[in-house]
Amino acid sequence: MERLLSHSITPTDKPEWLLKLQRAINQGYSLRGIENSEKGWRELKDFVDWFIYKLYDRRDITVRSRITSYLMIEGGQTELHIKRNKKTIQIYYISK
Repeated sequence: MERLLSHSITPTDKPEWLLKLQRAINQGYSLRGIENSEKGWRELKDFVDWFIYKLYDRRDITVRSRITSYLMIEGGQTELHIKRNKKTIQIYYISK
């Protein structure tokens, strides 16, 4: 298992929902790590999508914001991008 790292496009003034999402991902993946495979990334994306839905349901995210996640492969490295209104705000990746 490899270590999952993140990069925030907006390091200051993060919305509360993003902090909750980061904490949930850290708690879920810090101990067990992530498998650097298509299955491992799909599981992470499914978890993120489920948690985003949960945040909408609890009204932690306003209806005006459209939060989505995308798996991207650039230069052989897979990344999970979290976007708000089509603008990337957080990237998760595995350090090599």
